[in-house]
Amino acid sequence: MENLNARLAKYFKNNQTKLVNELLPQTLDELEIVYNDNDLNYHFEMLRLLLDRVGESLLQPPEEMSAAEIGYDTENYLYSQGVLLKQTVDVLSVFRLSLIKHMRRSDLIQEAEVEEGFLVTEQVVTAFDAAIRATTDSYNRTKESEHEEMEKHFNTVSSPVVLIDEFQAVLPLVGEFSPERFDVVKDHTLHKVKEHGLRLLFIDFSGIATFDEVFINDLFNLTKTIKLLGTRTVLTGIRTEMAAAAIQSEMNFEELETFSDLKQALITINDSKV
Repeated sequence: MENLNARLAKYFKNNQTKLVNELLPQTLDELEIVYNDNDLNYHFEMLRLLLDRVGESLLQPPEEMSAAEIGYDTENYLYSQGVLLKQTVDVLSVFRLSLIKHMRRSDLIQEAEVEEGFLVTEQVVTAFDAAIRATTDSYNRTKESEHEEMEKHFNTVSSPVVLIDEFQAVLPLVGEFSPERFDVVKDHTLHKVKEHGLRLLFIDFSGIATFDEVFINDLFNLTKTIKLLGTRTVLTGIRTEMAAAAIQSEMNFEELETFSDLKQALITINDSKV
């Protein structure tokens, strides 16, 4: 006679649709969740596939179960619909409990030894836990990746290179700069310098919130790189505390052209060309 794990695995495989049709509405009623047809159908399909993988896991030694193979919302559909992770985890947790109650009432469990019943229940719980962990990891990775993309976009948009004419541009720096944000701005700036063949770039500091040694070092490296591209760099909007911070970090602004404000720099430099 087959052991309980094998019988239950076969039962899950043969009754996926029936189990989900019975237990999913109960789960949603208990959680007081109402889904539209598309979301409901997606949960139905994900739970059906999950039951199939849980059944397969019952045929494996516990130590060989792979969380990566027992995920949920594998296509990030729920995430894209704005469904909170907590709601998805709640659905899995309550569905799991309903499934265990269903198993307890079934002839399969009633005919098994007590110890065997405990062990198989433990494996089902472990399989659902693996699905919850995998789902949580996937949600967090997607969220982090989305945040990084949004931050990268914000950094690029918030520090645009603005063309003055065919060969001159201004880079207005605004807010606070982490090393990561400066890297994005640096890459964007160098791309624009090369794309437009700029001869002169004004870097304006009027909107800078903080000015530390790391930022100063990054700035000097940027100006050196721009110089290697054959572009002249002029710094504007440098306040007294910025100059003091530069001196303390042993970096001398005398190596660079500086003006107190952008307007004065534009007038002085462009008038000298006439």
